[in-house]
Amino acid sequence: MRRLLAILIAACLLAELTWAAPLSRAAARAASRRAMRARLLKLDALRHRVPVRPLPQPRTVHRYTTMTRAQGELRHGIAPGSHMTALARRGRPMSAQQAKQYYGLFRKPTVRETIQLPKGFPVRHSHATNAARGVRELTSPKRVPPEAIKRVVVLRK
Repeated sequence: MRRLLAILIAACLLAELTWAAPLSRAAARAASRRAMRARLLKLDALRHRVPVRPLPQPRTVHRYTTMTRAQGELRHGIAPGSHMTALARRGRPMSAQQAKQYYGLFRKPTVRETIQLPKGFPVRHSHATNAARGVRELTSPKRVPPEAIKRVVVLRK
């Protein structure tokens, strides 16, 4: 009877250990992702210290974002410090997954906004944090007016 009880207790402890290991690995992965995101945000904040310069000529750029955010931006404009691509590429937009990887976005975007920035608009040129090699971005300390958003295109999944 004692031997059976000892085997039963050992089996329960072993089962508990096998269930605890994946949970702790998942918790460790989540903590690692949070730490990486915090590091990237800190690096991004450092890159926002680049001097602001006025655009020498009008420029068309894109912004990859979510549909709800795009709807708000169509009403109120794009908030200061928001990220935009350095240039607008012609043709069909990237898929949501391609845009996420190429530009180093935290979430998959659902739409691409086409924005026409006027001559003299103040912008910062910098490298996009966590993006593919050589990818540049624009940010502005000034709100982009809603009239500057020319088009919103829904992205493929």
